[in-house]
Amino acid sequence: MRLSHIFLVTAAIAFAGCAHTHREHEHEHEHEHAEAHEHEHENGHEHAEGHNHDHEHGDEGHAHSEHEHEGEHKDAPGVIVMHNEAAARFGVRTEVAQPGDFNAVVKCAGQVVRSGADDAVASAPTAGIVHFAAGMNPGSKAARGSVIAVIDASGMSGGDANEAAKAQLAAAEAELDRIQDLYDDRLATQGELLAAQAAVAKAKAAYSPSAGNGRVTSPINGTVTTLLVKEGSYVNAGDPIASIGTGEGSVLRADIPQRYYSLAPSFTDMRAQFANAPVFTVSERGGHRLSGAPAGETAISGAYIPVYFTAAGTGMAAGTPFTAYLIGVTRQGVLTVPVSALSEQQGNFFVYENYAPEHYRKLPVKTGASDGIRTEIVSGLEPGTTYVAEGVSAVRLSETSGIIPQGHTHNH
Repeated sequence: MRLSHIFLVTAAIAFAGCAHTHREHEHEHEHEHAEAHEHEHENGHEHAEGHNHDHEHGDEGHAHSEHEHEGEHKDAPGVIVMHNEAAARFGVRTEVAQPGDFNAVVKCAGQVVRSGADDAVASAPTAGIVHFAAGMNPGSKAARGSVIAVIDASGMSGGDANEAAKAQLAAAEAELDRIQDLYDDRLATQGELLAAQAAVAKAKAAYSPSAGNGRVTSPINGTVTTLLVKEGSYVNAGDPIASIGTGEGSVLRADIPQRYYSLAPSFTDMRAQFANAPVFTVSERGGHRLSGAPAGETAISGAYIPVYFTAAGTGMAAGTPFTAYLIGVTRQGVLTVPVSALSEQQGNFFVYENYAPEHYRKLPVKTGASDGIRTEIVSGLEPGTTYVAEGVSAVRLSETSGIIPQGHTHNH
């Protein structure tokens, strides 16, 4: 019995182990069958996609494009993603690069200078004692014809010279009338008549009607810059009493480097860029190039050649520096971008291409001449390329942060 019992126990254990092994084998077989079925399903799906590609090329091509687009955006270096809403919020605007006309431009330093019409002197109309108008000081406004001072000639030793000249004129005119009557009656000679006429002319030259009131008036609209005499001073007729200035220069001087001497005659217009002020073109403000230097200006010696332009209404004081862009001969077929499209990084220039919706990349470019508004692109940007014309700083921020704006994802 003992041997029979041991045999039965051993057989039961062996049977149980065999059954367990069989179940594990069946489980592994089922798992492999499931994987194979899934693989066949994927193959069938791929086959179906291939079949759809043959018959529904547009739909499969669109899905394939999105898949490639996703992979490119995730893996390609230098890709910048910015959602359209974010681009609009930060003022990102694009343009298509197209060649066009562009004027030869030379960038140089400039300075506002005064012309003869920017400053004036108010002079004494007669000899006498100076009495300034009430409240007249340096900095006082002076309209054309307004009174700066009054010259009092009364009580002067020898009398008022202008009053004496007035009396002489009256006497000369009376004598001329008497001689004219005698000449008409043939009682005076032609020589006597001519002498009387000359005496009247001489008396008129000595007498100034405007000097009779002794008023010193401003010849221009401007501001009194200097009082050249003191209150109560004695002056002679014609002595300067006060200086008046317009407060701004009406002439712009551009200093061209000597190497551009041969091009100097071709520069007929100029753009001027002052600090913290918009760029403006001289011709747009009614200005033009001057044939010579304004009064009081001397040519610059050495390595620079001065070129002068009129520029009414600059609002800038004489001596104010600016950047000048001298405009010369027009060139055709030149590729340019707005100055706002350029990003300078470590001495190199870049533009940002908008090569796909909501996707940008940085293009290194070589720049040429600039007129202050647009800059020539010598290489690095092809015609027909869509690039960022405004809002470059926002695109560059997205580039450096590497953050996709919220609400935009490629996880499909």
